[in-house]
Amino acid sequence: MLNNKVSLLQMLLALLMVFVFITLTDISLFLGAVILPFTLYFLVKLKHESNYHFWLTFVSFLIPAVILLSVTVWMWYLLLYILAVVLHHTLKQNLSQEVTIFYVTAALMLGTLGGLNIMQSTGMIQPLSNVYMNFRNWYMEQIELYGNFAATPMDIDLIRQALDQMFINLPAYITLISFVLALYIVLMLRLVLKSSPVKLWEYRSFKYWIFPRFLLYLYLLLFIVSFFTTEGTTFFSTVSNMIIVLEWILYIHGLSFAYYFFREKNLHKAVSILLLIPLIILKPLTLLIGVFEMIFRIRTILELKRK
Repeated sequence: MLNNKVSLLQMLLALLMVFVFITLTDISLFLGAVILPFTLYFLVKLKHESNYHFWLTFVSFLIPAVILLSVTVWMWYLLLYILAVVLHHTLKQNLSQEVTIFYVTAALMLGTLGGLNIMQSTGMIQPLSNVYMNFRNWYMEQIELYGNFAATPMDIDLIRQALDQMFINLPAYITLISFVLALYIVLMLRLVLKSSPVKLWEYRSFKYWIFPRFLLYLYLLLFIVSFFTTEGTTFFSTVSNMIIVLEWILYIHGLSFAYYFFREKNLHKAVSILLLIPLIILKPLTLLIGVFEMIFRIRTILELKRK
């Protein structure tokens, strides 16, 4: 009897947090992102203790959400439960923290892009291309009306091209935003789950984040292929998006190696972090460091010398 009461209370708390998340997300995406880890905490905890009650809450809220609420709301709701399932799986499989971050990134990215494509194909929302063109036309009108004193026709054309390129690379930017959000989710969950009986992910220091070398080969191959593709085609857009994502992976790899190098030189942790700040700002330099480390495996050489 007591267990049933506890499960019912956890269900109510989970549903309450889901309602709060949806309400805040409807007001502002930023507020929704802030509350997201705490909502996931209650859902992951509920699934850990009772898979039946977890799916019961899912069905009990999904049906009225589909009938009464907007399509964007219940798409956010589906994404919320997908993340909870992914996080629970990583905990159950005893995966490391950095692997969990990339699992959550993939779930966020695929869920967001999939949801947008489904809503566009079914006519639930306007095609993003139409939304973008309306925004671009309005923005360029503002520049032409009020920015003539500061912008030449050439500058205006460059701005238009930059906006077009940003829209083409929207999937890549969604992926990068998903990574930042996944990092925030996992770190916050590590804090709030610390006092719970749930076994947390294996922690691995940032200096040991190592990406496989084949990502560098893929990056170089796509970089070469990009010179032989025609702008404006679907293939060019796909290659461009993949290059951006791979660049950021190499950038993170470079930051990880730099932090490893500083720590190997017995620098204080705070000093090492401070030294990372210029490398965070100077992305091309850090990207180059990541490329060289992948090619020559400098980290392995340093470890062999230490032995």
